[in-house]
Amino acid sequence: MNPGAEIILETKNVHAGYGESLILRGMDLKAQRGKVTAIMGRNGVGKSTFLRSIMGLVRTKDAILFNNEEIQNRSTYKRAKKGIGYVPQGREIIPKLTVYENILIGTESRRDSVRSFDEDEIYGLFPILKDFRNRLGGDLSGGQQQQLAIARALAGKPELLVLDEPAEGIQPSVTIEIAAVLLKLVEKGLSVLLVEQKLDFARRLSDYYYIMDRGKVIRHNDKGMIDFDELKKFLSI
Repeated sequence: MNPGAEIILETKNVHAGYGESLILRGMDLKAQRGKVTAIMGRNGVGKSTFLRSIMGLVRTKDAILFNNEEIQNRSTYKRAKKGIGYVPQGREIIPKLTVYENILIGTESRRDSVRSFDEDEIYGLFPILKDFRNRLGGDLSGGQQQQLAIARALAGKPELLVLDEPAEGIQPSVTIEIAAVLLKLVEKGLSVLLVEQKLDFARRLSDYYYIMDRGKVIRHNDKGMIDFDELKKFLSI
């Protein structure tokens, strides 16, 4: 990472877990503005718990800074209002609402009072959602639901988009489309923090990599310095 890079998100020695079970054991991370930062590691090492701690869904007393402001004591809603969009693992779209209504919910996190979204912009990114705007979210395929979940987060006009395994359970052609959309958004200045198991998908997008094991970072480096063959072996163990 460039020593002079502007940091949009930083965590310092974050510990968190569920009840008596400690999952995160000192997570340090810096995400650069306007770049894609990937977090990778085997199942069960704490990647999703880390994202949930950033969003306030798992509590921690340790420092989480967004735009140089500590947010660890703020509610999830207030973190979203600060400019963090979150797409959870499993998407969590509302099945009994239409595509349009699901996207509209995302505007609740906008920092202004506008409760509408730019349909040309959102549907331009995801044309299938325009075709299905009146269809119930629960009637969409997995790939369409993932596009909907990302569109919902984007409707809140975030500065940082946090994605938890967006390629999970989706056919390769759709993951390529999603990667292309994300790259287009990054070119326009969006910052992305990505948890992903699929190395090919992460490689399409990511500028910087953090590798996790047992609740903490064990290595991190720019994409040009990563041995992807070694990483692939590590992920498959």
